[in-house]
Amino acid sequence: MIDRSIYAKSISIPSNRRIIAISDIHANLHIFQKLLKQIQFDSTLDELFLVGDLLEKGQQNMETLSYLMKLSQDSHVHLMLGNCDFVCKNILYEYRLDFLHEVLCQRQNSLIHEMAACMHEKITKDTDMVRLARKLKSTFRKELTFIADLPHVIETQDYIFAHAAILNEQTYGNEMRDIMRHDRFFLKNIAFHKYVIVGHIPVSEYCSTICDFNPQIDQRKHIIAIDGGNAVKRAGQLNALILHHGQFSFAHCDDLPEGIILSNYTPKQKDSIYITWHERAVHVLKEEKNQAYCQQIATGRRLWIPKAFLYEENGNFSAENYTNYLLPVRHGETVKIISLYEHYALVKSHGIMGWIPRSILKQ
Repeated sequence: MIDRSIYAKSISIPSNRRIIAISDIHANLHIFQKLLKQIQFDSTLDELFLVGDLLEKGQQNMETLSYLMKLSQDSHVHLMLGNCDFVCKNILYEYRLDFLHEVLCQRQNSLIHEMAACMHEKITKDTDMVRLARKLKSTFRKELTFIADLPHVIETQDYIFAHAAILNEQTYGNEMRDIMRHDRFFLKNIAFHKYVIVGHIPVSEYCSTICDFNPQIDQRKHIIAIDGGNAVKRAGQLNALILHHGQFSFAHCDDLPEGIILSNYTPKQKDSIYITWHERAVHVLKEEKNQAYCQQIATGRRLWIPKAFLYEENGNFSAENYTNYLLPVRHGETVKIISLYEHYALVKSHGIMGWIPRSILKQ
């Protein structure tokens, strides 16, 4: 039987050290390494907290795991378990293998697929998961155990790190699911004495008007959400929250192509709308050529959406991660290009997504 209790660690950090928190690497190793270089991570000066979802959904699972195992040998690097990383426990304890099988048949970018391929196995709808799990354990027990034994929570003098949430500052929660799968924690009406730093849900899911992928800080509730949507959203990024002498700053990294702004753009727009994944369903009210006038079901807000950004799902139309925001930019600025549509470009500037005229963008 699997142990569902919360595994927490408490550590003390000297006040002169810089604290860096990164979550949801999702096996995107080259971006993770690029970010560490960008922020000049130095374990002789810094404490690095990796707040879960280290693996899965990205394409470099085995490479990422190997790198993290080496990195973790440094006492100033602290790893935590995320819900996606739980696949290692599924295999080790032969726990809910039918459910894992369903997940793996849909998710091709997985540590388990990569491990199976190393043994010349391919996971299909007919795979005997008990046989596969036992074969994986015989070959990769060290790697699987490394991930499965990671803590759910790490607490310092000033901060509490958990993948998705905590329920309180005494016991943290009732079981590990409270820590790893608590959705939209940043919006909960709950406050803490210490800052609680979490990932799990991309911070863009907390936006309704302008899409911002940068860490979100609630100074009243003492909650900081840092998941930038790396590897799960086209416009996403890997965020690093930097804590030093009581000050917050952050950096981010992605692999989107860059463009240069050729002239200033200062649009006049009274209202803008951003449609999150959680509230993606819309009604199409009318259509004109390549545009549809839609009402967001969750909020009742109405906006024009290009048909190219709509898709059918469960009998409804959806417009996940769509915005009508017009983004102000300056001449000479470097932006990240997300997509091109007719005379406009969807770009990201300093972590914020919006549209600009294509004519002012040099690719």
